[in-house]
Formats: sequence, C-alpha cells, structure tokens
Amino acid sequence: MTTNNLKIWNDVKQTPSNFLKKIEFGYLKGKSDINPQWRLMAMTQAFGPVGHGWTYRIVRTWSEAAPNGSIMCFAEVAVKTKFEGAWGEEFSGIGGSEIVEIAKGQLKASDEGYKKAVTDALGVAFKAVGVAADVYLGNYDGSKYLYEYDHAYQADKILTQSQNQGSHQSNQQQNQNMQQPVQQQTTPLKPKDTRTQQQIYNSALAAIQKTEDKSVLLTAAKTFKGTKYETHINNACRARADQMGWPTKQTQQNQNSPQQVMHH
Repeated sequence: MTTNNLKIWNDVKQTPSNFLKKIEFGYLKGKSDINPQWRLMAMTQAFGPVGHGWTYRIVRTWSEAAPNGSIMCFAEVAVKTKFEGAWGEEFSGIGGSEIVEIAKGQLKASDEGYKKAVTDALGVAFKAVGVAADVYLGNYDGSKYLYEYDHAYQADKILTQSQNQGSHQSNQQQNQNMQQPVQQQTTPLKPKDTRTQQQIYNSALAAIQKTEDKSVLLTAAKTFKGTKYETHINNACRARADQMGWPTKQTQQNQNSPQQVMHH
C-alpha cells in the first residue's frame, strides 16, 4: 500500500474554473455549482473507466411529501473503487431533488427528479476521495483558487496574473512566473514573492486558460516537465490549444502519418 495517501485527493481536488458556475439565487447563493459531468471525468482520471476502475450502485430511492405540497425524492448510492489492483470497500452518498415542485403557485411534476437525486448522491459520495475538495474547503473565492490550504480561510491578497492577457508584455510575465520555481532555488526569496510551487502551478493553470499566445503553453509544459504537475499541465495545454484551434504535436503526427487503405 502506498504511503502517499493524498495522491488521488490532490489529483482531483481542484475543479477547472470553466466547470464551475456561481449560484445566483436560493440558500446557496454565492456558492459554486460544480458540473456533474466533470465529477465523472475526475473519477475516470483517478481510477479508470466506470465499471473497470470504479463502479457504483443505487442502494435505494424514496420520496417524502413536504408541508407546502411539493414531493421530495431521495437516492442513496454506494461507490467502489479499485486501488493498486484491488477493489476497496463501498462508500456511500445520499442526494435529493423534487418530483413534484411548486412553480408560479402551482404544483408541477418533474420527470428529472430521481435522476437529479442520483447525480447529487454521486457528488456527495465522490467527496470522500477528494473530488472538488478545494471548493468544499472554501479554497475557491468564486473566481480563483487561493492556492495553499493554509491560505484558504485568510483574507490575504493572493498574487494573480495580469488581466491584459493579449499583450506581449503580459505573456512574457506569465512565462517568468511559471519559471520562478527554478529561479527560487538559486536566488534568495524576495518579500514580494514567497509563493510555493503549488501556487506557481495554479498561476500557470490560470495563465493557460486565458492566454492567446502559444509560447505560454510551451513554457508551461517545459517548466513542469518531470514534476507531479506535469500531467495536469499537459492536459490543460492541450485543452487550450484545442479551444484556440492551435495544432498540437499529436494532431500534427496524425496529419503526417499515411492514411490506411482498406482492402476488401
């Protein structure tokens, strides 16, 4: 059994900001809504395809009438994961939604209720392995991560990237920021910049998601090569390249490779 008990947790604790949506109303106003499809992607990233590296089952579903006439529905799920080749014990989650809701003063049936309840239950269960943990820990302020866990509940100002991502000067500054872990090994830390490699990593992710300069992606990939952040940085670079329509090394290889001819 590995001694790095937080490896999986750290791999899935941060939700990319494009999969987070600020809740604008209700008792959760101001909180962040996490895209449920990303949760499934995070589990697949950590354990493998569903049914092979992880699986779940619906333990039970039930409904309860509310005093206002609406009907709540609930689901309990049990999740099991495979770790280092062995299946672990099940861990569970309970979620809820409505199958009869009040809309404009009238009762309205919903055929999405139980599906939403199961989705909610899975999200609750996934918390146990760290999926989106930083959001639940309060380490996300609605626009950016606060980087270190120790800073999650402090009001200190966190260093951020320049907003003018389109300028050449800003892109050069981003490259310098991502290279600072190496510089810090050879020069004394300055009072104005005491960031850890974790903080530099998060700054790099923010820069990658907003950059309009391909050189930023190359610098990020080079800076974090051989570190524990390499896979996440490479995935973020590929996603940004796809979004901007920039060719990647993989697509260039596919274009240069000879097409297979089918023989009948």
